[in-house]
Amino acid sequence: MDYLDEHDSDEMKVGAASDGTGARLRKKRSKIWDEYRPIFVDGAIQSAECLYCHIHMSCRGADGQSNGTSHLWRHQKICRAKDGFGPGLLQQDANLPYVVNEVDPVDKILPDSLDEINLVTRSENSKFRSKVWKDFKPFYVEGRVQGADCVHCHKRLSADKGRSHLNRHTQTCPARSENSINHQKGVLFQSSVPSFKSRFQDELSPALTNGKVQIAEYASKFLKGSSGDRSPVERHVLALPAMDEMNSTEHNTTSAQTAAGMSRNFDQEASYQELTKLIISHGYPLSIVEHEEMRRFAKSLNPAFNMASSIDIEEYLTLLFQKEKTDLKEKIALLSHRVSLSASVWAPHGAEASLKYLCLAAHFIDSEWKLQRKIIKFGVFWSSPTSLERMIHFKEACVLDSDSGPFDVIQEAIRDWNLDQKHFSLTSVSAIRGDEGTSKLIESLVQRKCLPIRGELYNVACVDDVLNSIVLKGQPVLHHVGNILEKFIQAHMSSSLTRQQLLEVVTHTGLKCPQEDAKWWHKIYFRLEVFLHFKKAFPSEELLSAEDTKTVESVCRILRAFYRAAEVISGPVCPTANIYFNELWKVRTTLQEEASSDHTELANMVWVMQEAFNEYWQNSYVWLSIPVVLDPRFKITFIEFRLKRAFGTDAEKYVSAVRDAIRKLFHEYCGPLEKSGADTSTYKAHIVEFDGFDSDSLEDWDEHLNAQTRSQLLTELDNYLEDGLIPRKDDFDILNWWMNNSTKYPTLSIMARDVLAMPASAVNCEAALNGEGNTIHKHWSTLNINTIEALVCTRDWIK
Repeated sequence: MDYLDEHDSDEMKVGAASDGTGARLRKKRSKIWDEYRPIFVDGAIQSAECLYCHIHMSCRGADGQSNGTSHLWRHQKICRAKDGFGPGLLQQDANLPYVVNEVDPVDKILPDSLDEINLVTRSENSKFRSKVWKDFKPFYVEGRVQGADCVHCHKRLSADKGRSHLNRHTQTCPARSENSINHQKGVLFQSSVPSFKSRFQDELSPALTNGKVQIAEYASKFLKGSSGDRSPVERHVLALPAMDEMNSTEHNTTSAQTAAGMSRNFDQEASYQELTKLIISHGYPLSIVEHEEMRRFAKSLNPAFNMASSIDIEEYLTLLFQKEKTDLKEKIALLSHRVSLSASVWAPHGAEASLKYLCLAAHFIDSEWKLQRKIIKFGVFWSSPTSLERMIHFKEACVLDSDSGPFDVIQEAIRDWNLDQKHFSLTSVSAIRGDEGTSKLIESLVQRKCLPIRGELYNVACVDDVLNSIVLKGQPVLHHVGNILEKFIQAHMSSSLTRQQLLEVVTHTGLKCPQEDAKWWHKIYFRLEVFLHFKKAFPSEELLSAEDTKTVESVCRILRAFYRAAEVISGPVCPTANIYFNELWKVRTTLQEEASSDHTELANMVWVMQEAFNEYWQNSYVWLSIPVVLDPRFKITFIEFRLKRAFGTDAEKYVSAVRDAIRKLFHEYCGPLEKSGADTSTYKAHIVEFDGFDSDSLEDWDEHLNAQTRSQLLTELDNYLEDGLIPRKDDFDILNWWMNNSTKYPTLSIMARDVLAMPASAVNCEAALNGEGNTIHKHWSTLNINTIEALVCTRDWIK
């Protein structure tokens, strides 16, 4: 029998016949039907049965029209039965072992699609032909279906307005997933091979969506080995989608539906958390989740994903912030040593801000002897009294300079993180350091005996802030030099040859080009370096006069010292405190050398810069020297050498100040000694008889023991200072050295752990090279201060 149907792929009219009911077109018979047996329903071909493996392939789409025969041709190319596993061969080998997959492949089909796949005659009045009713029981009210009870988790859902939500429930029902997993674990061995049709239909039944063959995995393929072994072998075969008569829009939609049906372990909560981290890490506005383009993009990835609102993201942000804060609190609480703080001022990005923020970071060395820097507080430092709009929108009272300043923010952080007795030092920018609130804070901490050596190492000036203020004093001369360079660049950029030469100079020297928002003096320094390297590479060209060239060289040396100091101290990798002294000493030495310039204006500029630097040095040389003493490559001998060369005969008082500070600090780390032979919790001030002696008669003995023990402990410091210096190496790790020598110097290693964590700069590396300083995203600045703090802190913690 010739099967003439609209399903034939190579359709061609061969004639027309006429009868009483109408005309009927005749079409050429396709050769594919030599390999399949058609299955008719209501007089039309609905599917095709492979004559080799007896798999049923759909021939109708969701719209009831033919979906062509290209998928039938593709199946013939991969049909294993056609290549040698014919029915006769299987019947001869009745003892062939095989695994029966108890999971019906039809269960993997999206339920809605089954309404369109009619492989058997159905009743016109059937209300429950959808496969979704395999997982639900209908619930009737007055003879009408009003609800559906899940047979797995027994949850009742409404069923009077469609069943799409029932399909979604089957995809996410945890009870159904567990049943499916348990069902798949069952392995059935039979003594005889079932019919060829049932075996290969179980193996190769494709996942169908709206009548189309979609991407599916086929497992448990039976491959014949060279030795004739017919044991089951795991293999994955891919059935490609039938693309005939399917446009790109239908294909994309169908693929998304298939992915949603196969992803039964989709975790909505985990997706929200990852989305929240994405927004935090890249500084996106919270409202990005409400952008229509973002919603469409998320749906294209997973139709089951329901995009959160900005309010939802804010709630997830708060939860993540609280979790990370709790973890960090526990980590700091477990530290047996002190924590240093740094305070900087932040402002919203863009125009002049109506408020400023105080950012407080904790610096400490963790249990693995790694230096850590973590933001622990972000609060309002100052706000404009005229910021009426912010008061209305966020109900935040204005913070006046005279009312609070940094005191409340820092004090609240110390109390919140339990740092009263673990506080070591505070490094801050000038706006905070010179505030009356900071002085009030120091007095409070000293009175409560919270700071070592009565706060002598407290309230350290931010080096980046100091360097910028010193460079600012030479602004007139620096701008004059900048104008000279600007004329040189304009003259040489007009020629393609010299323009190429300039680019080659920058490339070969490895100079880092500053960003557009870089600090003004960073740009001048970069141009100075480019000019001098260009002059060296092309000495024959007349660039500037001899006097101007000399001035340029002198200014470049000064700015180079400042730039490298800022780059090292405020770099992306937090440095230990032992490197600060040498970097700042280079700045001091450079200023001394350039002070003898013959150029009057340049000499005056250097003199003013020297005065500002010396003022900083007088207030900071002690705390800068102590970490160097704790560097086993230098110790106190290096400080003596440097200070004697700098101050000559007056150097001794500076060296003595450093020695005294180290001994007082070490003495405090030795700690108060417990009274031996008595319980301190029950020790009373009044006279208590004890073995015939009263307590007063033993006080002198206790003092003698304490003095003797302290003398033994001080010997530890003396031994360290008297021990020889270790060789200097480029890869020397000072923290690793103290960790390995903590047994030899137990008390000194604890002190070194706190001292080496002291920061010299309060700003991060981005702000150190940025002309605007520390800023937050403009769209974040419109949020409530609690939300801003959660965003800034969490971003720092999860990076």
